[in-house]
Amino acid sequence: MAFSSLVILIFALLANEFREPLFGIKRGYAPHNFGFNFMFFLPSMLIANGLGFAVIGRTIKHWKTWTDPNKKLMLIGLSIPSIGVFTSLIIRLFV
Repeated sequence: MAFSSLVILIFALLANEFREPLFGIKRGYAPHNFGFNFMFFLPSMLIANGLGFAVIGRTIKHWKTWTDPNKKLMLIGLSIPSIGVFTSLIIRLFV
């Protein structure tokens, strides 16, 4: 789940950055940007964020039963970028 969260995040950010060559959506044209963000970018970011929180919750739940500290830190490290990017997007949206 942590790896898929990171892959979805990277895919969504790359698709957002290169949306004009890939989909023909120009940056200044509001209806196409709204449709792209609402139908593709927001759901992919929500899925990546949900997977990130699920991984962190599961890691905390099984903290004592999993004995490998590298596995625990790797799972948390792969999940934190999606949560951080989504949180920064929400902060920029409302501030």
